[in-house]
Amino acid sequence: MYIEKKVTVEEILYEDDEIQILKTSAEAKKALLYLSITPRAKIADEVNVNVTSTALNLGTGGMDIVTFVYGATPKEELFPQGHIMKARYLPNQQTVLAVEAQESTYHHLFKRPFSLKGKKILIGELHSMIPVCFWGMDFLKNDGKMVVIISDEASIPLTFSHHIRTLKSDDRFVTITIGQAFGGTYEAVNLHTGLQFATEVLKGDVILVTLGPGVVGTNTLYGFSGIEQANWANTIGSLGGVPVWIPRISEKDGRERHLGISHHTLTPLKRFTYVSSVLPIPAVKKAMRERIEKQLADLPQLHQSYWVEFETLEKVISHCNTSSPFPIKTMGRRYEDDPIFFLGVAAALYWVIDHP
Repeated sequence: MYIEKKVTVEEILYEDDEIQILKTSAEAKKALLYLSITPRAKIADEVNVNVTSTALNLGTGGMDIVTFVYGATPKEELFPQGHIMKARYLPNQQTVLAVEAQESTYHHLFKRPFSLKGKKILIGELHSMIPVCFWGMDFLKNDGKMVVIISDEASIPLTFSHHIRTLKSDDRFVTITIGQAFGGTYEAVNLHTGLQFATEVLKGDVILVTLGPGVVGTNTLYGFSGIEQANWANTIGSLGGVPVWIPRISEKDGRERHLGISHHTLTPLKRFTYVSSVLPIPAVKKAMRERIEKQLADLPQLHQSYWVEFETLEKVISHCNTSSPFPIKTMGRRYEDDPIFFLGVAAALYWVIDHP
């Protein structure tokens, strides 16, 4: 199913060097234009928009996607940056300069073996974990550098992310897009080389592997984007690193499978992760602690779970909420709505930065 409509641009709501957000005359009445793919639009321009997702009321931020601008000069890059193609065989396929490609000044670094040498690497499913990790690092290690490696199981264009557009102005924040994802500060072919670049070149103090916005779930055992966390952990462990899982935890999610520790954390960790991993948990009390203890009862001995006390975690989240230039939310919920989610992110971050 593919639905495309013609609409008129009525207002430019936002624009920078990477995207435009347009007010349009029909359909969702709001559209996103990627400037790496489509020419810049002006007020009164007619544009084609892909309305497939918004017509189905799916979670794409409520925006159509611009596919064509009538009367605009076609885009032409006279000096392609590299030969690695992303969005391959789609109409908007484009070349990027991957850090490991022959054209890259870093190419020679990837011709030798690489080890993480015991470095702790964060992995987490939800895009909303990124600002908590960054502002948490700002509290726990103000002079640190955070490198976020974004895989392609959710949003492929990273420029869709409001979090990234805001945080990238800080020199301590760097992104690498891998697989078919594109638009990071740096591009890489896969997680292995992304991790090598993040540690050996960027010298990341906090390295987080995660997804862009728009993870998929199907209410089945294995049909969700976050199942890929197991493969990330296996890669990290195979390279001599320590996977530290950010637990997806909730007391307020209306879906049973996401209460306590979500099955989106437990299933890939218990069922498909074959290297030793760490799962820090905020030290909750009473009924929620009992629930989590039951969920962890059959955790393979290969993995280790640790309770992290609340006092430091609450300070971390307080700093996040006062320092972030935008409200920090997950699934529309703020800290006061579901504190345990945010404390879970802080617990994993604390384990990476301050745990011996």
